[in-house]
Amino acid sequence: MEIGAQTGFLVLPISVILPCYNAENLIGHAIQSILRQTIENWELIVVDDASTDNTIRAIRSFRDERIKVLSLTTNSGYPAAMNAGIASAQGKYIARMDADDVCLPARLEEQLKAIELHPQAAFCGVNRYRITPGNKLYCDRHLPDEKYRLETWEELMSNQRLFTDPSVLVERERVLAVGGYRTFQRSGMDVDLWLRLMERYGPCVTITTPLFGKRLEPGSLIFKPETALINQVPRVLARQRKESGSDVIERGEKINLNSWLQQGLVKPASIHDKRSLFIGTAVVCIALLDWKGFGIYFRYAWKVSASFKERIIMLVQIIVKLAQRIRHNPYQRFNNSYAV
Repeated sequence: MEIGAQTGFLVLPISVILPCYNAENLIGHAIQSILRQTIENWELIVVDDASTDNTIRAIRSFRDERIKVLSLTTNSGYPAAMNAGIASAQGKYIARMDADDVCLPARLEEQLKAIELHPQAAFCGVNRYRITPGNKLYCDRHLPDEKYRLETWEELMSNQRLFTDPSVLVERERVLAVGGYRTFQRSGMDVDLWLRLMERYGPCVTITTPLFGKRLEPGSLIFKPETALINQVPRVLARQRKESGSDVIERGEKINLNSWLQQGLVKPASIHDKRSLFIGTAVVCIALLDWKGFGIYFRYAWKVSASFKERIIMLVQIIVKLAQRIRHNPYQRFNNSYAV
């Protein structure tokens, strides 16, 4: 669904857009975290992407006139769902939200302050804390001293950034001006939009305090085998725009991943890369005494390591990684009564 023109006046400061698909078990936490915001003048647009479970029932259990529900008849992925929500939004700003995440009560208020203090910023992002499957919370041990940090196009291109994608707050008219979400794939499309916004409007401002809780759910797109490959696409497109002024999508051409692989523009994820993602998360769960989370990610790492040799390597990697964590742990526990 493409973004269409909007009639009438914008009367709200923020429209929170929450796309969801089969999220009945977690979406209540996401909605509750918006209801707890320290500012009250917002709307929450929940876009159900043709769920087949009881997600709609979970949403409608909340009785608040600020919550609006859009139901898509065909499952199209979160970029199309975001466009549907943006098209119906009444707020000056669009705030992203994922169905399996939560945010602290000050999130939206602090983002409005940050945008006002940094008018040169393309949008505002927020640093994150993480939530393991067993509801253990942690964040980076060494947080920046400054409250705000300007993060550049180059830092996003190299993935050297603090802000997490679903935490972004951005002016609606700016999203429309760059064409909204592009829907040529289902993963990595936040980065595609952020890069295009930065190319037109400048760096983003990031609130360095962790105000956004990102769940480490094994069913998330980040853990799917194809994600590591297709998530490279937005950065290839950005390099094309920088070098020639346009990318293949803007020129009406198709993305040819096989050709890009042969040219070295994108790289396939190796067994080591896939396993490392699971091992790293499993070891974090051990450090937090989350045995449920450890069991989940250990099984995923075991499954990826198909051969006997690879499984021995996996066990050695877990031991080595755990030893590294004991000597130098880059994370610390995160405590907040509203954090889960």
